[in-house]
Amino acid sequence: MSEFVDENIKKGSNVLDRIEELLFPGEIEIEGTGYQRRMLDRRLEKYLDKHFDEYIEEFGLLKEIDLKVYEEKVDQCEKDVEELKEFQKDITDEIDVLQKRLDRIEKEL
Repeated sequence: MSEFVDENIKKGSNVLDRIEELLFPGEIEIEGTGYQRRMLDRRLEKYLDKHFDEYIEEFGLLKEIDLKVYEEKVDQCEKDVEELKEFQKDITDEIDVLQKRLDRIEKEL
């Protein structure tokens, strides 16, 4: 027989052994932390759920609602900048008109 078949037979021919290995593969090491947890250990998730706001604040993370607020602020800033550009153009045009009038008045005097 092939090596693969032989290996699977050695591991456990019992279906329950295979299911156990699938559900409880042993411990998983979270890289760089030295922390090993079981696959179904939910302590880490419970801790994060309980301290979610503190976690976000400590690491400076943004929530989706924060992003929406910032997007609205950016949109408003862009709109304000466009209005300022239009205002500046209008004022420049008025200054040019006034300058021409002044030049005409000075020539008459």
